[in-house]
Formats: sequence, structure tokens, C-alpha cells
Amino acid sequence: MKRKNYWYPVDNAGKIFPAVSKDSRSSVFRLSFYLTQNIQPTLLEQAVNEVLPRFETFAVELKSGLFWNYLSPNKHQFRVKSEPSIMCKYVPASKNYGYLFNVYYYENKITLETFHSLSDGTGAMEFLKSITYRYCCLCGYQMEHEGLIRSHIPFSSKENQDMFCNEYDKSKKKNLKEEPAYHLNGEKFADHFSLCIRAQVDTEQLLTLTRSLNVTIGEYVTALLAYSIYTQNVDCRKSKKPIKLFVPVNLRKYFPSNTLRNFSLYIKATYDPRLDWTFESMLSETKRQFLEQLNKEDLHGRINSNVWIEKSLFIKILPLALKNLAFKLGYYYLAENISTYAISNLGPVSLPEDMKAFIKDVEFSIGGTNMAISSIHSHTNIMLNTEWKDLGYISHFIKCLVDSGLKVNIDTNYREGLDEIL
Repeated sequence: MKRKNYWYPVDNAGKIFPAVSKDSRSSVFRLSFYLTQNIQPTLLEQAVNEVLPRFETFAVELKSGLFWNYLSPNKHQFRVKSEPSIMCKYVPASKNYGYLFNVYYYENKITLETFHSLSDGTGAMEFLKSITYRYCCLCGYQMEHEGLIRSHIPFSSKENQDMFCNEYDKSKKKNLKEEPAYHLNGEKFADHFSLCIRAQVDTEQLLTLTRSLNVTIGEYVTALLAYSIYTQNVDCRKSKKPIKLFVPVNLRKYFPSNTLRNFSLYIKATYDPRLDWTFESMLSETKRQFLEQLNKEDLHGRINSNVWIEKSLFIKILPLALKNLAFKLGYYYLAENISTYAISNLGPVSLPEDMKAFIKDVEFSIGGTNMAISSIHSHTNIMLNTEWKDLGYISHFIKCLVDSGLKVNIDTNYREGLDEIL
């Protein structure tokens, strides 16, 4: 039985985002499904409002307490909107009836954009799948959920757990100190526009390629992106700062959980640009670093260090205004300043057989300058987002995919009328 009244502390990973988010750093990511027919907005809005009460941690608004932000029930009717031209835009909750997510429609596409304080990509995908499933039912289609649609599975309070705090062990902390990283630079697009270039490849071809190199898809794209940045940015080789690619890891694979809240953590691949790298040497180094970091003990140590900061008495007694200032400084020195680029891999999307017939494609994108990967049916979409007008490293990345024997289909989020931005 669902509760009518409830509240939650923002989870450990999400606490920082209300303090650091703004127009130029939205902390928003997007998931999209392309359907076989154009979207009916009225039915889509009905679907969201019917599904939303089942997803307690999405049906909330952000409140400010004396010491911490918290999430409390949001009873407003949710409104869907036509998709804007700028993706993952920062939208103050005050302009969205208090909600920390948006659902958009554009032709045959349903898009969910989520503020990172609510959830990660895995949790948000469960919400989008349920919305889309209900929408298809409202359109008159008969479908079996096969246990793959969360809204048709009995509610469990475990879905709402802050797993970082659940797994906390103060005796096993890890040093999180990092050196500054090399950063891309140049002229940016106007109005915080992020150009998204989609490279779509056949999943089996991609797997055949990576298996022949004895690496994973994650290791391959990480090394290839690092090599593209290394070769295509003249100032990079002159820099004493390393190229650092941050790669989120779904911790549910290491610490079993069905939480819908944030439960992912970054590992990183680091390269000294002053060395004479080849792609092969970068690939070998990437594999070594992934192997070193992708183990439960190392990941647990980093969880403990993050939660220890939250639980320290000094942080606890700080008023929220001072915490927000500390978060801004901490985000710069422990996140923004130490990362060159981020790569997120959502992996394959599992759908009921009846639903597959109505969904043609999926996209996973993150605002700003990032790479995000998702797979559905027999293809994989590699989404390369950039705020920078210099696309040299992206062009090199795609050329290398083609040169490796992959057939690559290219698309972008550019539409007519965006010439002033570009």
C-alpha cells in the first residue's frame, strides 16, 4: 500500500546537484523512445499522471530545510510539453509545478529529462518504460508486461532506499584526492546549446570488433575517445595535465539492489599527454585501469569516502547555506576540475516482446559535453554531445569507427532555425 504522506532526504549522490546546477551546468540527462506513430500529447499526459503515483521518488518536489534539502510529495497535476530545441536545459522547479523532471513529445518521440538529484539513468529508464507502456495501452494496444515494467510490479520500499548509506562502512574509506585534468577549450555555442551527434552502429558488429581486441565496449570507446582528444587538440600534448575520462558504473551489479534512486559511481581512465601514445597502447592502458578499479572492494571504499563526508559532524551542523557553498567548492575541486570528459553506458534496454513492436529506437543523452551509449533491438547509439564548436575530436572518433569496418549512421539534434546558435 502506497503512503499518502512521506518525505526523503536527497540521496548521497544527489545532494550536491541543487547547489551547483545552473544554466551552464544543468545536471540533467535525457532518455528517449522513438515510437512507430506520432505521439498524442493528451494520452501521454494521462499516462504520466496515472503512472506517477507508483514512482514515489519522482512524485516529489525539492524543499530546503535548515541543514539539508529534502524531497516531499508533489500533488500537482503533471503537464507534458513539446520538446524544446535545447536539450537537457536547466529548468527551475518553480517553473515546472515543483517537479524535477520533464516529459516531452516531438513527432514520434517521448523524452524524459531528469534532474540528477532524483535518479540515475537506470532508475529513470524504469520510469520511462512504465510511462511508455501505459501510453501504448491507452492507445488501445494489448500487451503483456512480462515482469519488465516496474509500474506492474508490486511496490517495495527497497526501491526508495539510499543505497550509498545502506552500504556505508566507515572503517573502509579510500583516498579521493585527485590532480587537475586537461580541459577542452575554444568557442562555445550560444545559449548553452549542446550539439548532439548520434553515431549508430550494429551491436553485433561492434561486439565482434571489441572481442577481436579482447576488450569490452566500454574500454574500446573510452580509449578511442581519449586517443581522439590526444591527437586532435594541439594544446593537449603541450599540457602537463592528464586526460581524464570519467566513466559511471552501475553499482547495482556489485551491490544487489532494485533502488530507483542514484546508485552509480565513477571510475576513471587517465593518460599523460606528454607520452607518445598509439591507439593500441591507450587501449591496453585503459583495460589495465578498468581491471584495477572495477572490483567490489575498491568501489566500496569510494562509497564509504563519499558517505563519510556527509556523516561527519562538522558537515552535519553546517546550515544549508554554508553547505551549498561547500558543495560548490567541492564540485569544482573534486569533479569539474579533475575531469576532461564523461562517458556513460546505459547498456541494452530490456522490453516486453509486445512492446518491442511499438518502439523503434532509444537514446540516452547528457547535457553539456559528454558521451552516452544505449542499445536496443540490434543496434547501439553512441551519443556525442558537445558545447564546443570545434568538432575535430568527434570527427576523428567517428572516422576511426568507420575505418575499423563498422557501418556508422550519423544524425544530429540540429533543426532549422538554430543557425543563430550555431
